[in-house]
Amino acid sequence: MKKFLVVLLSVLMVCTMAACGKPAPKPLADDTHAAWVAHGQYLLADGTPNSWNGKDTALYEASALKAIALEDVKNINEALYNTLSGKEIKYLYTIDLILGVNDAGWTTNALIDGKLYRVNGSNAFKIAQCSVDADGDNKVYAEDQWISDPKTAHAESLTPDTLFMPVWQEENDEYGFSWASNPACIGVPGLYTLVIAQYTSVSSATTPGYGIGLVLKEAKDGQGQELIVEFVPADHAFGVVGSFNNWGETPDVEMTAGENNTWTAEVELPAGAEFKVRADGAWDNNWGTADGGNLVAETAGTYVVTITFGDEVTVTATAK
Repeated sequence: MKKFLVVLLSVLMVCTMAACGKPAPKPLADDTHAAWVAHGQYLLADGTPNSWNGKDTALYEASALKAIALEDVKNINEALYNTLSGKEIKYLYTIDLILGVNDAGWTTNALIDGKLYRVNGSNAFKIAQCSVDADGDNKVYAEDQWISDPKTAHAESLTPDTLFMPVWQEENDEYGFSWASNPACIGVPGLYTLVIAQYTSVSSATTPGYGIGLVLKEAKDGQGQELIVEFVPADHAFGVVGSFNNWGETPDVEMTAGENNTWTAEVELPAGAEFKVRADGAWDNNWGTADGGNLVAETAGTYVVTITFGDEVTVTATAK
């Protein structure tokens, strides 16, 4: 019996030593690129404003992702780990980012629960696989592969509650999305851990080659999401506004509905008067020249101003 206990104790000691000496899971690092870099006009985890490609070396290095092992994802989010465990992963990277807090100065669109929303550009991002060359004491980063990218890097959202990923397609869909649209955070503004995996499968129109997930670590105050309501012309009233009425200081000249989604009005204008058409006496929806500028009366007289809603909105002004 003593001999048996000695043998059993020896076996347990060997197993314990083996467990203690078990190497940590190896990070799934990309051996074909020098770095994976996050791009976009959001904040890095330390509050540093990030930017797109062409930033200086220090910012490239600060926005470089870290290679991790699949087991490391358990410490980030159990559900994301379970999702990735069902994938054949070649490379796996992560970075912490502060999304939707600052104002990028532009907006992008995203679908949330089947509805179209406008989100601040500080929620948008892309990842690039980069090569790095030495230039004296400096490093020069070059984007070899953007994720997502047409044909070569279609990505799927691993966390659809927090990340909108445009659908793979060559042409814009009914919402204006295509492969060129940016992935965007649709969760609350805050500090997120981004995890991106490259799969062993080759990316194609039907098989994503990459998966991206966003896991919220800390919510923060920031830029809210704005529901985009479809503009139905028949639900609105239209008027002509301009320098002739001090841009709405007095009532706009009311326009009359005609056929084929057109509205018209006759307006007395002095030479050089600038004007536009707007809806409901407000500036939320207004139209002028094709580039959004004001129309100009070349000479004094009566003008027939017409707005037509079709695939595009056009405004014309004809002197009588």
